Amino acid sequence: MGEWSPILVPASCHTPGMLRTSRMAMGLMLAGVLSSAGGARGDAYTDAWHTASRADRAFALRLARRAFDAYARDRRVLPVPAQLPELLRGRGGVFVSAMRHGAPRCCMGSLLPTEGNLASEVIAAAVSAAGRDLRFRPVAPGELRGLTLIVSFVAPSGSVTRPEALRLDPTRRGLAVRGPGGKVGVTLSGETDNALTMLEWARIRAGADASDPLGYICLDVERLVEGRDDLSR
Repeated sequence: MGEWSPILVPASCHTPGMLRTSRMAMGLMLAGVLSSAGGARGDAYTDAWHTASRADRAFALRLARRAFDAYARDRRVLPVPAQLPELLRGRGGVFVSAMRHGAPRCCMGSLLPTEGNLASEVIAAAVSAAGRDLRFRPVAPGELRGLTLIVSFVAPSGSVTRPEALRLDPTRRGLAVRGPGGKVGVTLSGETDNALTMLEWARIRAGADASDPLGYICLDVERLVEGRDDLSR
């Protein structure tokens, strides 16, 4: 989906970034992960969401939906609820996507935490997806009922080589590609079932040519989908 700033990203998108976090600082953080032989494991974070209760998963989806709809309707940023499940008090990378008839309508988020807690991260990603995804026009109120939201909890889990990237299961793992100019492109799990397509989409989103030297990082991803993981449908 598009090209990315090192700060806030769209999963196939471009993101404006967090003003409180310098682009250089976030770029260095990603560079450190990409250059690390082992990388910081993200399994504990995504596994926690994989084994989370249905109530906690539904809470995260409802929070994303309320934030998404509030911004699309009124350009209002939803306040963080006073009472949060324990999982949403932590920190981590999050993307919020909206699908319409199986096609992406918008998608924004961050590979690394940029907010004080995960609830704030979900709200920020939902707001950015609804009205700040530069690839698309802002979501109109009349579209909301026809959209399905996906919340993806994302964690870098270590650098990989190109051959290793091509052996990843794209239905379970995502991939970030860093081009020579420092741009990072991402393909989230579930966007495609073909590993080569996953790699090529991430490369294109990083604005890199096939001949450019690239860095690859595997992403642990846990996706929550409206209509599957919430309690309202």
